[in-house]
Amino acid sequence: MATTSQELTVGLPRRGPIGAVVGTIGDLIRRRRLVWYLAAASARANGGNSLLGNLWWFIDPAIQLGIYYLLVAVIFQKSQPAYILFLACAIIPWKWFTTAIAGATNSVRGREAVLRQISFPQIVLPMAEVLAETGSFFFALVPLAALYLVYPERLTPWVLAIPAVAFVQLLWTIPIAILLSAFNVFLRDIGLFTTHALRIWLYASPALFTIELLRRGGEKYPIFGVWVNLNPFTWIFGGYRDLLYYGHAPDWASLVLCGLASIPVTLLSLYIFKRMSPSFVKVL
Repeated sequence: MATTSQELTVGLPRRGPIGAVVGTIGDLIRRRRLVWYLAAASARANGGNSLLGNLWWFIDPAIQLGIYYLLVAVIFQKSQPAYILFLACAIIPWKWFTTAIAGATNSVRGREAVLRQISFPQIVLPMAEVLAETGSFFFALVPLAALYLVYPERLTPWVLAIPAVAFVQLLWTIPIAILLSAFNVFLRDIGLFTTHALRIWLYASPALFTIELLRRGGEKYPIFGVWVNLNPFTWIFGGYRDLLYYGHAPDWASLVLCGLASIPVTLLSLYIFKRMSPSFVKVL
């Protein structure tokens, strides 16, 4: 009589890729109140952990704008009308991205004690950090609005469309934050590496210079030209500048395609996080 062997499992049965992604999304939906609570707690902690608190969201971009203005406009003597506003359209959104990534990268490792005591979906940790920094970003739009006192001719009703471009940026921030939060548990140097990688990413994006200047560099170095076209911040920064600097509608088609391109990356990040999360407590 033939017999068949069956694999014994403990706890929940192992899911396939689709089941893992769907299960992770379900965890986020069921624990949405926990995400909001952790995001609020993170926002309060970030504001209270420094002398200047939330004012740093005003001061830090101002310092960066001054440095980049000195470097590009004064030292390199690159002329660009209303260059401070031109820079702010990229620097302030970039600060949102970098602070969200930095907070999310350490979100799991920084909660080692909690993970050892309480069982909950760890995916809520990086998501809460991203949500907290998203609120800070809209708070930081106040100093950006103040620049229109200097450049009133640049102010148009198109500034009201900022949330649309911000949503596309959020779609790319989430998967990167999730992946780095998981990898940082196993590779402690991820945080240090990320700092330098983000700096290079900024310089290789149309933040300090126009997209036309980068495309001319891409004509000379084809590999760089491919990067410019594939870089999501090429289109995100372009969207912000269309609204805030040039005062007209952004390239909606490119922004929609940029947002859609983030979906497979997000699904992959959820799957990787779900597969790696059972080992977090063992490693920490």
